[in-house]
Parts: sequence; C-alpha cells; structure tokens
Amino acid sequence: MRVLKNNRLKVEIAAPKEVYNGSRFDWTGFITQITLDDAVTFCVPERLEKGAGTGGMGLSNEFGIDQPLGYEVTDQGQQFPKIGVGLLTKPDEKDYDFFYHYDVTPAEFQVSQTSSSLTMDAEAHSDNGYGFHLTKAISLSEDQVIIHYTLKNTGDVAFKTNEYAHNFIGMNHETVNENYQLTIPKMNQLNVAVGTMKQTNKEVAWPVVPDGDFYAQIDMNEENTSYNWELYHKQLKAGVRDLTCFTPEKMALWGRDHVVSPEVFIAIALSPGETKTWERRYQFYRN
Repeated sequence: MRVLKNNRLKVEIAAPKEVYNGSRFDWTGFITQITLDDAVTFCVPERLEKGAGTGGMGLSNEFGIDQPLGYEVTDQGQQFPKIGVGLLTKPDEKDYDFFYHYDVTPAEFQVSQTSSSLTMDAEAHSDNGYGFHLTKAISLSEDQVIIHYTLKNTGDVAFKTNEYAHNFIGMNHETVNENYQLTIPKMNQLNVAVGTMKQTNKEVAWPVVPDGDFYAQIDMNEENTSYNWELYHKQLKAGVRDLTCFTPEKMALWGRDHVVSPEVFIAIALSPGETKTWERRYQFYRN
C-alpha cells in the first residue's frame, strides 16, 4: 500500500493488483482510504457482505461502464480493452455487463512515487486496433486530493467512451440516515429509480435508513458553480466537496445504508494519436 500524507490528509493508495484485480474498476490510483486530521475517515467498500458487489472501494473510477472500447466489433473469445485494467475476453454475444467478471489480461503497469505525488501508467492494445495509454497522477494540496488524468489513444481506431468516479463514501463508517446531507448545486431534478430519497431544492437527504440499494439519475443545468456536489455529516461536522471543473456529461447517485456515491461522468472521444487530460479535485473539511 502506498501512502501520501501532509499536515491534514493521509491518503492510502493500492498498487495495481494489490487489493483489486476485477474487470470493472480502473486499477491505477485505487484510493482505499482518506483520513482527515487523524479524526475522520471517508472511504468504505462498495458492499459489506463478503462476495457481494464488484469490489469497489473508496475513490474507485471506471471507464466505459456502457461504452467499452471495441466491444461490439469484438468476436466471441477475442479481447477488447478496458481502460485502466487491460484486455478483457468477450465470453459470448450478449451485451456488455459491468457486473460480469470478465477474464483479464492485465495492462502493462508502471508506478512511481515522490514525496508529494504518486503516478501510475497503464497501457494495452487489442488485436482489432484499439489501444490506450493512461497516466494518473495523485497529489495533495492542503485539504485537497487532486487526481490528474492523461489518456492517449495509441491504437489505429477512433473511440468514444466515458469515465466517472464512483466515490464510495461513508464518514467514520456512520450509517446513512438524517445526518447525511448531499448538496448538488446544478441539480434540477432527482429522478429516483430505486429506493427512497428526499429532494429539497438542491439538497438530497435520507430521513429513513435505506433498506437496500438506492439509485437516481440527476437532471442538471448548465450554470457555473464552485463545486459539483458536497456531502456533509451533521453530527461529525465534516464533509467532502467535489471541486472538479470540467462540464459533466451526466451525473448519477447510488448507495446503500453504509455508503453514498455521487457519480460525475466525463465524455471522451479520441482519434488515433489524440490525448485528453482532465482533473478530479476533492476537498475534505471539518467545521
């Protein structure tokens, strides 16, 4: 386990294959825990039950949850790239399913660390012309965690996909209840598909502890705001803000009784040889 630390934050980061070796989440920069002022922890597992879920934890991110590179043109038994993971084997002609555990040929990974940052590279190429090189650099600035992405299309085929951070957050492992408050400044409407949540203007709350999954898609407006979302715990008087500044493709919200996961998506379209850079920035605070 790698650790980045300053006078406010301690961030624990798993190297590729150290904690997670599944086919869904990006293996680079797998942030398993963030501790603020030696007092508040923020990261929890996707599921608490052994063997349940897909192995996510903390600030897990995923590329191509519904747009994997080249899946539709990959024959059964052949491989397609999953950015940040490697090459996955297509078992049949069914639609791609991010819940399914595909056989993985890991990407080529490199890890380097300085006193103030951690950088991970991943590269893979499939036989049908798709390829990627991903560089993720994680650094700290006072009370902020900064994740910088550089993605290059190293193949012969243009691709469109997306990326989001799942953000498995549960402060000090506190149960999700009336103490949690999620503020989404750009929210017009919370379209709840599963479970029960309460929307009041730009805020989401849980008057009753969830008895299973909750999930919603969020209708967002185009106004400029200083953050995408803020999750605050009234009893702990602590919270986290997503200060990411790119224009989101879309936003969703998932969780259970132990976790709240706001998900902000970015759209990606790259021709061969093209590179895209973006950044995710989180601020952790107490008051």
